[in-house]
Amino acid sequence: MRDFAHVADFLIPRRRQAHIAIILLSMLMLPGISATFSPIDIESYDMESPELDANEILMEEFSSAGGIEAFGVFIRDSSHFGEPDSDVTMIADYAGHGLGVTDPEGGILNLTVLREIDAKAEYLRQHEISEFYLSFASQITGESVVGILDLATDFRAFMSGQSALTSPRIDPETLTMAPPSTDWIDCGVLECLTFDDENLTQTHIDLAAHRLANYSSGAFLRLLSKDRGFIPDPSSPVLGPYDHQLLVDGTITAEEWGPGRWAASSAWLLINFDREAMQRNGWSFSWLNSSSDSDSGYEWNGVTVETKPIHNSVEECRERALAGEELCSMEWLYLALEEDLRSTDEMVVTLMFAEGVNVEINRELLSSAYLILIMTLVVTILLWFSLRRVSDVAIVVVGLALSLMWMQGLIGWAIILGQRYGMEVIFRSQFSNLLPILVLALGIDDSLHALHRYKEERREGASPEQAARTSVSRVGRAILLTSTTTIVAFMANMTSNIAALRSFGIEAGLGVLSAFILTGLWVPLVRYDFDLLMESRGKLQDEKEGLVHMVPKSWLATVTTNSARHAPVVAALAILITAVAVPMMLSLEGDFQVEDFIESESDLAVGIGLVNERFSDEGEPGYILVEGDLANPKVIAAIGELRNNVNSHGPGDSDQLTRLPTGEVEILAIDSILVFAKAAMAWNQPPFEEAGWNFSSNDGDVGCKTILIPNRDGDYIFIPSTDDRDCLVFLYGFVLTRGIPESGGYPSMPPSIVAEYIQAAEEIDYEYPWLTVSGETPHYPRASIRFGISSPEQFALVEPALAQLEDDMAPLQELARDLLREQGDLSSADEEYPVTWAIPTGEPVIRFVAADSMQDEMQGTLLLGVVLCTITLWWGFREETSARQRWEEGMQNRADFARRVGSTVAVTGVITYLMLGTGYAVFFTFLALILSILWGTLPFFIATVTTGPIFIVIIWLYAMVELAGYGLNMVTVAIAAMSLGVGIDYVIHFIERYREEREKGATPHLSLAAVGSASGLALFGSAVSDIAGFLVINQSKMGFFSTFGLFCAIMIGLSLIASMVLTPAVLGLIHRKSLVSEYS
Repeated sequence: MRDFAHVADFLIPRRRQAHIAIILLSMLMLPGISATFSPIDIESYDMESPELDANEILMEEFSSAGGIEAFGVFIRDSSHFGEPDSDVTMIADYAGHGLGVTDPEGGILNLTVLREIDAKAEYLRQHEISEFYLSFASQITGESVVGILDLATDFRAFMSGQSALTSPRIDPETLTMAPPSTDWIDCGVLECLTFDDENLTQTHIDLAAHRLANYSSGAFLRLLSKDRGFIPDPSSPVLGPYDHQLLVDGTITAEEWGPGRWAASSAWLLINFDREAMQRNGWSFSWLNSSSDSDSGYEWNGVTVETKPIHNSVEECRERALAGEELCSMEWLYLALEEDLRSTDEMVVTLMFAEGVNVEINRELLSSAYLILIMTLVVTILLWFSLRRVSDVAIVVVGLALSLMWMQGLIGWAIILGQRYGMEVIFRSQFSNLLPILVLALGIDDSLHALHRYKEERREGASPEQAARTSVSRVGRAILLTSTTTIVAFMANMTSNIAALRSFGIEAGLGVLSAFILTGLWVPLVRYDFDLLMESRGKLQDEKEGLVHMVPKSWLATVTTNSARHAPVVAALAILITAVAVPMMLSLEGDFQVEDFIESESDLAVGIGLVNERFSDEGEPGYILVEGDLANPKVIAAIGELRNNVNSHGPGDSDQLTRLPTGEVEILAIDSILVFAKAAMAWNQPPFEEAGWNFSSNDGDVGCKTILIPNRDGDYIFIPSTDDRDCLVFLYGFVLTRGIPESGGYPSMPPSIVAEYIQAAEEIDYEYPWLTVSGETPHYPRASIRFGISSPEQFALVEPALAQLEDDMAPLQELARDLLREQGDLSSADEEYPVTWAIPTGEPVIRFVAADSMQDEMQGTLLLGVVLCTITLWWGFREETSARQRWEEGMQNRADFARRVGSTVAVTGVITYLMLGTGYAVFFTFLALILSILWGTLPFFIATVTTGPIFIVIIWLYAMVELAGYGLNMVTVAIAAMSLGVGIDYVIHFIERYREEREKGATPHLSLAAVGSASGLALFGSAVSDIAGFLVINQSKMGFFSTFGLFCAIMIGLSLIASMVLTPAVLGLIHRKSLVSEYS
């Protein structure tokens, strides 16, 4: 059996130089540590994914489009009306779909509440940030609304009598004029007052709300929460529909009509930012590029941290951009606006639904800092119970602190050098937050084994030097094996196409290397020098015999020997439990629950819950990016067919795409914009004539195919046909340069809205929109199709929805030469195959794809890690004889040699095939043949015995994840990977000490007893310390840490069982005859 004697011979005489080297290297780590303080953007995904590529193209090529963000305005519980502080706990309970609110009358449609909303909207209009607002196209106001869209604006427009609903409007499909949908002239017994009239009453609001709800084809109802409904009230003069249904044509039906009013508990308040202008003027939508002042946005309140939004001025941010400094964060702007609006809350609570996740995550990380201190205290106390010597505990704590320092320093230097030389390999992610805890667990394990062995040797009469030499040579070798296998397990992530996982493997490897050097090798040297110091002062004490270290050694010896003695029973139970656990493990599905990652009571989590509860019919915007030749009429027709497809599904199909109040799936695309543009041509010709269109010419004077229709005056005019390429080129150019003019009761649509759905490759000539500024025909290579996904964090529901959507994209697939998911060359688009790429993307899509890919990749790398760990242990346990000598011996008994090598190759092939598939199986089978000759076959089976128990308890761990009601998310999958890296250390220490005892000539029974009382003591002490520390982390309100702490504690407990129960049982089965004879 190999040992580390040569390492001990080298280090012990040079230990003082080693101490100096450790100090100097620790100082060298300081500059690197500072580089790791850069913030982590948890919404930043650096991975190879066509969905992510598409989203980046959307952000870059459609940057002139607006960025719509939303506030939710929620009625308070009546007991909190008028209270000065505004908190999410004040929000009134949700009554249910269609049940409305009775207190106050009308709920969010109460006159006093509408005045409050109006004041908030006016504040936003007057805010200095308003210079970056873009317009909304409101179907109610009849004109563009700049920056802010809210209920009060709709009421003001309608009650002025000048809204789109009270004006004649053109039918964009038939291009014929229709009378006004309703009016604000005849109000029955009431006088039709304007919204700002001081004599306005709630009854006026009830009547206006009734007409808005009935005649806006669902546009008004979209601003209200799902509990919107007509609530009976015998005293009301307004008659409306009880338990209404909104039909596809926009009309409302009900079996019973009666007196009452429309009511709801919540409403949207929307704000539209000019993203491109904001980025030019010092604002960043990326957390990583704008967080230099992030720490000033938090304030300590006892042991917790509260958010105090940073209020950056427009001028300050503009100056930052000019100076080339880090930009102002949009996340802080969102929260600053929310804080300002909340300060005016009286009957409502205003909540921002925007990208505040990084602010919240960092707040929760800071709030959890005190748990690290408690964890340190608890672990320190338990270390004393394990070691029973203050100096030992101090040495371990110093070793652990330096390990963390080295890990962060090495990672930092990798970041610095990678950025300097353009070879970046470190991409910090949410997994990086887990590394310190991983290193602490490994460091405690390594240092306890090293010190317990040192103390054991001292109890048996060895001098400090002899004890240190034995600790380094024997335990050091085991720690080398544990560290190498752990590094290899995590380095399996290097096969991933996700940068965050590859980086996690490198970062974990650097951490494990640091723990190996400082806790596995350096700690016993420090212990040795400290004992020499005590000896020189005459204060060195012998290690006490019989001292209980947490638990009597005899108990641990009994556990290991009884596990071996009753190996068949233990094996049967393990098989039974595994048989039950495997189906549970396989039933796990990808899942994302907000409370699994952030504090469930935080405004962010509450806000997401409120959206899902009250506004799930809106959902989060997703997109389909289409590339190719968008001027080909076939593409416009295919988009129309796609629209029909998504609305053709039955009750058994996925229903996650958001719908209009009419029940129709909402798809926003350029084809709809063209419909309104053509309708505008029938109503309002001058803007088009100014752009060069001739309504009297059968080609419009632009050389395209036209159709003949009557205009508003009854005269026949020629307008473009969307079945003609040249007509599409004119229409695209017109709407991108001028938008859609106000016409036929519909508001104007600014070019910024159009730019969200179609992109020109060249600059369009404003005077001649069918040409570029250079006089060429423009190309339109990209378009986006917008849809919504309800409950986007429910990955189990998102997955079938996206699969169904891709099936619905079949019309686009028919126009593509290759699979839609594969990005083709834009230049390859031709008349027959004008589409080169079409793929769903957007934030909810890439969030699902990233999480799903991480889960799949981590599971794949976990299985690969098991195989690589086994091979690493095969190397570690390799026979001491040379390969040539083994070959010669094998040739003397070829049948036996062939049997041993063949069985090794067969086992390797079967295992790798089942775990990794055919490709890996062929490679590793061939590798096993070579390694059987180079390293021997017996070490392979020892390695298998070492890896097997941990693989079994990982299956048990997954079953517990299922039992606890969790799914497969980034936390639970990461824990499984750590289980392999950390858990196998326990078994390696057990196996190594067992082999050492057997080498000394001890019987299997005595060897197991010796291991239980020696290594078992360190294993138990390490496990108890780790479990206690993880259970402290479990108390965090941050779901990410809480979940991690819980399952890591379980993982460590299972690892202890694997080493102290399952491994002795396996050894008991192998040495069954010998053990039976010993026991008898």
